[in-house]
Amino acid sequence: MAVNIFEKFGVKEVANVYFEALEDNAAFGEKAGDIVLFLDTLKVSSIETTAENVAAQGGWGNPKLVMWDYGKEINLTLEDALLSLESARIMLGGKIKNPAEDENAVVTVHYTAEGTYGKEGLKLDALINPSTKNKFHEKDLPTEEFRFINVTQGYRGVGSVADGTVTLTGNGGEEVAEKDVIRLFWTVEKKADSQGNSAVEITISPDTFPGTYKIVGDTFMRNTNGKDYPFQFVINKAKVLSEVTLTMEAEGDPSTFEMQINVLRDESGEMMKMIRYAEEA
Repeated sequence: MAVNIFEKFGVKEVANVYFEALEDNAAFGEKAGDIVLFLDTLKVSSIETTAENVAAQGGWGNPKLVMWDYGKEINLTLEDALLSLESARIMLGGKIKNPAEDENAVVTVHYTAEGTYGKEGLKLDALINPSTKNKFHEKDLPTEEFRFINVTQGYRGVGSVADGTVTLTGNGGEEVAEKDVIRLFWTVEKKADSQGNSAVEITISPDTFPGTYKIVGDTFMRNTNGKDYPFQFVINKAKVLSEVTLTMEAEGDPSTFEMQINVLRDESGEMMKMIRYAEEA
């Protein structure tokens, strides 16, 4: 059936987009054909096509006579309302370390907390995580040496835990007093265990960059009678660009996460397909 040139459609709804690995990549734990990312919380999915052009000019008034186009470029912008560890890894070109999947992996977590020195000393089990407002798990409390700052008296020191007792001594031999506010700093190595005492780490290195993927986006287009038709774009070869900004601020709307993607020509010479299809009744 020929395409009806008088049938028109509106496109508005954001697309759901997924990324497919083009080849095996042991560094990122990807295998060819794996769906490595699915984005269904996008705020914007925009496609921009640009090209350079040059014209032959001549005659009275030096008008343009013939024009040539070259250097076609297609850029895809995906702005996500939410961030996943996989989307962060792909945007930043990082490597994920997950002790839950690799028993040899170890992730070092840096903790800080604040407590008040009382008559019975500093109660570690009463410390609150300032980020989550929760008490620390027993396994996450310092068990050996840790750093501290006596906020009340303004000196630094090294604390230690032995037989359930906490000892705090300043670098110059200062002693802590009752009601002194103490800020603690320590690290915990997270490993896989039966209690789920693990963490996930994304490592960003100067020699790792975002990869190249196949990208498929699904949305719909609506005709003038109000009927919706599935509509998708398919990019067989797309390079995720390295420019990423993660904004964390106290005021304003929640941060969004923007991924910039440049479309490459695939082996067939194509850059992108846009497909409208009808679902079977």
